[in-house]
Amino acid sequence: MLQALAFATVGAAVAVLSSGVFSSASTPAQTGESGRTASLVSTASTPTASVSGSSAQVKVVYFQMPNALSVKQEYYVVQSPATYGRLLSDAIERHPVLAGMMSNMMVLVDGVPARPDTPLSDGDEVDFIPTMSGG
Repeated sequence: MLQALAFATVGAAVAVLSSGVFSSASTPAQTGESGRTASLVSTASTPTASVSGSSAQVKVVYFQMPNALSVKQEYYVVQSPATYGRLLSDAIERHPVLAGMMSNMMVLVDGVPARPDTPLSDGDEVDFIPTMSGG
């Protein structure tokens, strides 16, 4: 039941992302030290304005990190060439705590394990999932 709900939620998010629009709740574009521009839509927003050119609009979901981050999900616009590595740099710039967590993190792009050179396309979902250990 929970898995079906998760797939339905992801499907709805991808459908909204595929519409190619962002809401007015999005923050202004932010430029990092590298000169790349990443736009962000907060957790409560739904994407609603057009993404131009060869950039990719992606949804980032942070699983099981309530104490580490103040958000559960965000929408980024990653400039070309849009790769997971570029998104990761932008996410760590925005949330420095992620840098120390990456050695114990599984990252999936649309359900497939990500590598730094994994390409991103409009509507992709990138999941940051901390690995658990213990017993």
